[in-house]
Amino acid sequence: MSIPPKHRIAVIGCGVVSEMHFRGYLAHRDRVEVVAAVDPSADRRRWVTTTFGISETFDSIGTALEGVDFDTAVVSTPSHVRLEAVTELAASGKHLFVEKPLADSVESATEIVGIAAGANVELAVNQNFRYHYAFTQAREAIRSGRIGRPVSIDHRELMWREVVGWRAEQQHHALSVMGVHWFDGFRYMLDREADWLTATTHRSPLQAVMGETDASVHLRFGDVGVNYTHSFASRIESVETIVVGEQGALRLDYDQVEIHTSDGLEKVINPWSGLAKPESAYLGLNDLLTAVDRGTKPTNSGRDNLQTLSLLEGAYRSAVSGETVTFSEGLL
Repeated sequence: MSIPPKHRIAVIGCGVVSEMHFRGYLAHRDRVEVVAAVDPSADRRRWVTTTFGISETFDSIGTALEGVDFDTAVVSTPSHVRLEAVTELAASGKHLFVEKPLADSVESATEIVGIAAGANVELAVNQNFRYHYAFTQAREAIRSGRIGRPVSIDHRELMWREVVGWRAEQQHHALSVMGVHWFDGFRYMLDREADWLTATTHRSPLQAVMGETDASVHLRFGDVGVNYTHSFASRIESVETIVVGEQGALRLDYDQVEIHTSDGLEKVINPWSGLAKPESAYLGLNDLLTAVDRGTKPTNSGRDNLQTLSLLEGAYRSAVSGETVTFSEGLL
């Protein structure tokens, strides 16, 4: 069995979310070597060096491209400045692993996908909840027929979560931060695309954010209805997904999937939940790197992510218009 090659990685954008990436990659030095970090803030660059021992830090992508050799860029900049970063990196032949959401609109995301394709580089998105939440185990249970044909899904995520900085100033908030994970998880778990959705959103007066803190969304994936309730302003905390099938049901969270059938209860542990987000970020990056090594396409590709972003943008459109939003093969 051949040993996969090591890849040289640069992390672009060293804000809060970058810590997850640094910790995940430094735990897999046999596969990933973090050779550079880029951020315009001198304080953040010093933080990277002090915390993770990465000495090669740069204030711009251009100086990093001149100063160090790397084959893959992890782009964890704010989403509203991502297009410029991706354009410069793709033009230099760097493969791209981009934080979610890939962009602030499907139009911009489609442009990013086209830029990567035109530059002949691979593009993947960090939809790490495919690993961090028990979506992979649920997907396997559904595909193996354990609960028969899925009939409905009920998902809720309730918490009190306040943010500061650039996220608090964005027009879109809770669904962009976490809803994009759940939309992607529904697609991944069911292995099919949505036909339509309807949504409502609300902004709590108790939190200093511009965007929504709460949402209620109903989606239809063929004959499967999905009810999704979300809150960043709930005094009750709960995260749970129930999948009802014709022959059984699933209950899943971060740690496990419960499979309920006429034969009783079986619990399938999510092996990645206890390893937290850094490991799930590495797994997403490794999906990209494996595709690069094999000359294939990553399962978390930017093109695949257009359907996830279509659900996100569709929810915002529905919340504004009060009307149902429809999709064609999962796309707006």
